[in-house]
Amino acid sequence: MHFSDVQMKFRNYLPHDKQLQEGKVAPPALPKFEDPIAGLPPPEEKKEDPFLNIVPKKPNWDLRRDVQKKLDKLEKRTMKALTQLMEEEQKKRKMAEEEDAENGEY
Repeated sequence: MHFSDVQMKFRNYLPHDKQLQEGKVAPPALPKFEDPIAGLPPPEEKKEDPFLNIVPKKPNWDLRRDVQKKLDKLEKRTMKALTQLMEEEQKKRKMAEEEDAENGEY
């Protein structure tokens, strides 16, 4: 196979060499596409008054902001009270175990 026997075909490229320009192939003819949706009228959109929907995303954001410090204090006090209750419960259990050990009960 010699290079002189090879026929080169160019569809998208136009070579500068005159001898290669003979191998230029015409681009394919595409069938005409008819868009079925383009002929239909656009659907009617409901026009809403934009000022009717002016509502904050979270209606109570200002209340939360104002009360947040108090909530934080309450959270700390709650946690402190829970730890105290747990400590008292542990002390009661220890005392009960010590009394049981002294009495010889298991």
